[in-house]
Amino acid sequence: MSELSDVTVDGAQEPKKILTLKWIFTYIAQTRYRLLSFGICGLVVGGAIYYVSPRIYEASLMIKMPSSNGITAQGIVEKNIIKTVPTALDVKKYLLRPEDFPLSVLQGCGLTDSNADRKRLVNAIVANEVNYGLSLQVVIRLPSRELVNNCALLIAEEVISYSNVQKDNYLRYVFGVNPTVSGEYIVNENALQSSPIRVSDQHVSPRFWHLLIGCLLLGLLLNCFLDWLRFQYGKLF
Repeated sequence: MSELSDVTVDGAQEPKKILTLKWIFTYIAQTRYRLLSFGICGLVVGGAIYYVSPRIYEASLMIKMPSSNGITAQGIVEKNIIKTVPTALDVKKYLLRPEDFPLSVLQGCGLTDSNADRKRLVNAIVANEVNYGLSLQVVIRLPSRELVNNCALLIAEEVISYSNVQKDNYLRYVFGVNPTVSGEYIVNENALQSSPIRVSDQHVSPRFWHLLIGCLLLGLLLNCFLDWLRFQYGKLF
């Protein structure tokens, strides 16, 4: 093993060990039974966690945002400028506000009207802007295929209703600031669900092999950490 020399307080030189492949292989050979024991314990813990964890299923859907004409700061309607109202980003922010979910949505998702369950629903939803912000992809994860499918239906209805209300409010503002504008050329497209709800056939979490490998590695690292403590501070374990 390679060594360096450190100068001690009394001037003597003390060899300092350097980590090498030879040292690693020697360590594995000397501690192979303990490593095996910790690895098996990690596998057992991983298997136990897998069997007691709820099976999480995923539902996904796509919602096309409502659209209308743009309007200038002076209240002039731009016939050739079409924009989404509200934007997909605004609807995404709406889904991140747990206090805005109605009780019917919470109950349909198997939750209660409590702060904890409202936050749980927010954490179960992932929303992403797609098609340059023209659509919103919504992914929901809950512990049942039937539950996640029913929740996705209610979330889709809520998003579409919220989006159309915001678009209608925008149009009322447009006609309010420019009463002479004709409604003939005003674009007024409602939000709609542009793809069917797709529910995963198998659970997406927990993942058996990912969990086992992760717990195996944690067991091996725990063994190495305990050995390091023993080398540094004596036989404490």
